[in-house]
Amino acid sequence: MSVDMRTYLAHVELANPITTAAGCAGSGRELAQFFDLNRLGAVITRSITLTPRSGRPTPRIAETPSGLLNAVGLQGPGIDAFLDRELPWLAERGVTTIVSIAGGSVSEYGTLARRLASAAGVTAVEVNLSCPNVEDRGRIFARDPAAAAEVIAAVRASSRYDVPVIAKLAPDVADVVAVARACVDGGADALSMINTPLGMAIDVDAMRPALAAGTGGLSGPAIRPLAVRCLWQ
Repeated sequence: MSVDMRTYLAHVELANPITTAAGCAGSGRELAQFFDLNRLGAVITRSITLTPRSGRPTPRIAETPSGLLNAVGLQGPGIDAFLDRELPWLAERGVTTIVSIAGGSVSEYGTLARRLASAAGVTAVEVNLSCPNVEDRGRIFARDPAAAAEVIAAVRASSRYDVPVIAKLAPDVADVVAVARACVDGGADALSMINTPLGMAIDVDAMRPALAAGTGGLSGPAIRPLAVRCLWQ
């Protein structure tokens, strides 16, 4: 017996509500060797940046109780290579694709959105706000309602009218509701709750952090209560 699992992301219909989290499937090819990507409601790509990034030094991943720390550092080929190779690969297979973007300034986010506006195969744009604002002493966009809203407004203005804009929020902020409200006021069609909170693990034998970067994003079952709390609020 088949079950109708159709759901909506803003005005866009998805076959079901199951999507990958940004970064967990790369840009689709990595996951496609295991099963048909069209079984998912959507694939959310890794966060795409304006220029290529080599990422953080290794080690990048460390296990923790009920979770996983990662400090990959948004490694990727940049928007040019993504539009040339990765997005067409997904489009040719008819995969519902949500493109995650990340930037270091409001103008970078706007430029990324403009580049995607003319590309085929973009179902929605997810805005990764857990990035440092290089124009404001490296303060994370997601921790400042005004900065987050400015980014969302720039992306909304640069995107096609029929492409939903999703604001991806961080849980470790003073007032997640204020940030969420500011993003909606800035033009977000949906909210992604939540990005990974910042954490650290210590290698007790080496007497130093287990990750080369020191800290990293915590994912896994351990953060579910944080996500539920943010949704509740």
